[in-house]
Amino acid sequence: MEENEARITGVLLFSITISCLGNSFLYGYQIGVVNQPSSLIQTFYNKTYYERRGGNWDNMVRYDDYLQDDNVTDAEAIVKYNVSLGPKYKTAQGQIPVNVTKRLMPEMFGADMSLLLKQWELTILWATTVAAFVLFGMIGAFSSAKVADFFGRKRGMIVITFLMFIAALLGGITLAVKSPECLILSRVLVGLHSGLNITLCPLYLTEISPKKIRGAVGTCHQLAITIGIMVSQILGMVEILGTATLWPYLFAFNAVPALLCLVCMPMCPESPRFLLIKKGEEAEARKALVKFRGSDNVSDEMEEMRLEASKSMGVKNYSLKELLTAPDLRMPVVIACVLQISQQWSGINAVMSYSAMLFELVSIPHNQIPYIVVATGVINVLCTIVAVPLMEKAGRRPLLLYPTIVMLFSFLIMTIFLNLQDKPDLVEYKTSFAIVCIIVMHTYIIGFALGMGPIPFIVVGEIFRQEPRAAAMSISLAFNWVCNFILMLTFPFLQEGLEEFVYILFMVVLVIAIVFIFFFVPETKNKTFDEIANSISLGGRARGQGRAYGVNSDELAPMDTSKV
Repeated sequence: MEENEARITGVLLFSITISCLGNSFLYGYQIGVVNQPSSLIQTFYNKTYYERRGGNWDNMVRYDDYLQDDNVTDAEAIVKYNVSLGPKYKTAQGQIPVNVTKRLMPEMFGADMSLLLKQWELTILWATTVAAFVLFGMIGAFSSAKVADFFGRKRGMIVITFLMFIAALLGGITLAVKSPECLILSRVLVGLHSGLNITLCPLYLTEISPKKIRGAVGTCHQLAITIGIMVSQILGMVEILGTATLWPYLFAFNAVPALLCLVCMPMCPESPRFLLIKKGEEAEARKALVKFRGSDNVSDEMEEMRLEASKSMGVKNYSLKELLTAPDLRMPVVIACVLQISQQWSGINAVMSYSAMLFELVSIPHNQIPYIVVATGVINVLCTIVAVPLMEKAGRRPLLLYPTIVMLFSFLIMTIFLNLQDKPDLVEYKTSFAIVCIIVMHTYIIGFALGMGPIPFIVVGEIFRQEPRAAAMSISLAFNWVCNFILMLTFPFLQEGLEEFVYILFMVVLVIAIVFIFFFVPETKNKTFDEIANSISLGGRARGQGRAYGVNSDELAPMDTSKV
């Protein structure tokens, strides 16, 4: 049995890959897909509303070309851009007066600036596009427990895939039908899908994983998210799909992983824990477990699941009220929700979704920003790959604590150097300060990828027994989505108001998170779900197998559970 506890079989690897590709990958892709083409989409919004208000966008394009053309005089521009001066701009001899040279007016081109979206209108429209994904992700998260328990983990992931096909269609036709509403509706549907899959996929991974590698398998969820972000950044480059005519294909691409999931997911076994504990189908559970482990020697795991099932005998699916009022679940629920809140309000999605804007803030040349954004995604992926073996070697608590401290100091250094950039007497060092800001932004991402990124999903899946696990994942991820929605909707305005000091808000959250993790989050490495549940006191400190403050409590003596 010891051999099975750390064995990765073909069926297990295939199931991990397909579930992550069709769910976690797509979630990450939605986070990053709006970043690179953001200016193109906002231009499309402006064009659409300009034409709906009766204007001719071609005239606006001519006027913009004129403004960007430094190699033409106004006299030449009149011919080149077919400009109509009008009587008030001509002298008696029909010439351009000296006082309007280099100052051709928009109306000469037939452009009406009053028909353009005002800046606040465009900001709200764009923030809504970004935040619609998060708002409806929150709704999906609230519904995910019922989907997970009604359809099952595997079948639930198959059913929700159809949402992604509709979203891909709507996103793909946005430009053709000249409808920003199609894109926003597409973001609504991908939000619903993501809110559901971000519960279903970690649940499935947690329940199919051998105990010895449960953390590493759980990290695959976050790894797929980071790969999704990176792929969206690469595809969004101007050399690929980041052009004025091709950007809708970025949203149509959602159909590709969704199709692979729909075709391949039925070949994966259902979660054995779900089959035995939730459905009472012991024979089916054993059959699935044998497939995952590649061996008939699964009696120990079956006995563990039977024991957990007997403890939950007669208990139906947990409701939200039962979850929040059960005394033995109070502390696990608090830990789950605080970790998810900390993950979002640590600032990662603001960094990823608005990274182009942040790089402009540190005076990076506009044509270099897409490449730096892609480098950010690559670093995120590489560090998450490193986190997979570290998860089982270092444990959960150290990887939560120390990388979060790195994130805190990264934002502190960034805040200092962003403010130094504004000092007139230090203008000659501005480029150096920008380089420092880029470096510490990436150290922040490294810290997130090693700790706060993957571990909350794993810990939330591990600190609950089978019966309340789906409901607990649902409520904790609902907190995740609520915080994400608030951040995505408010960050552009926070950044505009606080400017370089915006990171102080995230620093406060990180300090609170570090204190909470140190005192209350238990080590869960190499423990059964029952052992983990018993190790969390009803209102006390974090406990591993030993004393409360051990960072890697596996090395300590067994805890006296009679006092828990």
